[in-house]
Amino acid sequence: MRLAICCLLITVGFLPTDVFAQRRQQPPKEEKLDLPSDPRLVELHREFVTKAEKLGDEYARKKDWEKARVAFSEILKLVPNYKPAVEKMKVVNGELSNANKKIIAVEAREGWQDTGIDVVAGSPMGFRTEGEWMFAHIGDANGLEIPREMRDYRLGSLIGVIAKSAVPDKDTVPFTIGAQKQMSMPQTGRLLLKMHDIYNDDNRGSIRVEITGNF
Repeated sequence: MRLAICCLLITVGFLPTDVFAQRRQQPPKEEKLDLPSDPRLVELHREFVTKAEKLGDEYARKKDWEKARVAFSEILKLVPNYKPAVEKMKVVNGELSNANKKIIAVEAREGWQDTGIDVVAGSPMGFRTEGEWMFAHIGDANGLEIPREMRDYRLGSLIGVIAKSAVPDKDTVPFTIGAQKQMSMPQTGRLLLKMHDIYNDDNRGSIRVEITGNF
């Protein structure tokens, strides 16, 4: 059985300077906010959104994209449908997704492999893979019973995990990457990758993984 994995990374086509400059040039207008009924809370919400957006804009102008992401994220936690923050977050995530690039080889016969990349929870990352690998099982006429822990992911797929060290804890939950993926990191820690197989020793080949993001 062979597993072929080949894809192209979708790039984000935003021009951040245009977006933030446009916001500065336009006269301020009242944005509709989903606010509480208590007038005092309303005022606190408005004050926070105004100051946080101003701070996020300042970080964006300095191209400090991670700090800008945090600022706009805090706004969206409070007011999820605040359109200016939604639009600016798209721009910031586009910049962060392409801030750095690293290419590694993931071996089919190895377990969890350290990418050497430390990630921050919520930060966007992109994955693009090329190449092929082979996984095999040798058995008798009884066949193979699929272990419970193998059923959540496709056999032979590329999966990842965020761990505190090069060896993930038993309670750490992996995530599917596959041939191509854009995603936000579920937590802060070290990024590890492997082929999804309960026994990797008899596998063959490797795939090339291009990782982009803020790291």
